[in-house]
Amino acid sequence: MERTDLGENEGGNGHLGDDLKTQANAKLDEAMRFSEEIMDRVEAFVRERPGTAILAALGAGYLIGRLVRRS
Repeated sequence: MERTDLGENEGGNGHLGDDLKTQANAKLDEAMRFSEEIMDRVEAFVRERPGTAILAALGAGYLIGRLVRRS
């Protein structure tokens, strides 16, 4: 097996960093679109049922408070 310098390996792993960066950017864009979709759904729910949303937030806050207090 012959060792090569980094500059000699033109078609091999030289583009690995670019490929990983492209994949990471694609996943980040996908996650951003998903989070925006979730936020749109939450906003629509709160506009349609504000009372239910307030009660759900109060209940979640109470449960989180109880869990934190126990620790």
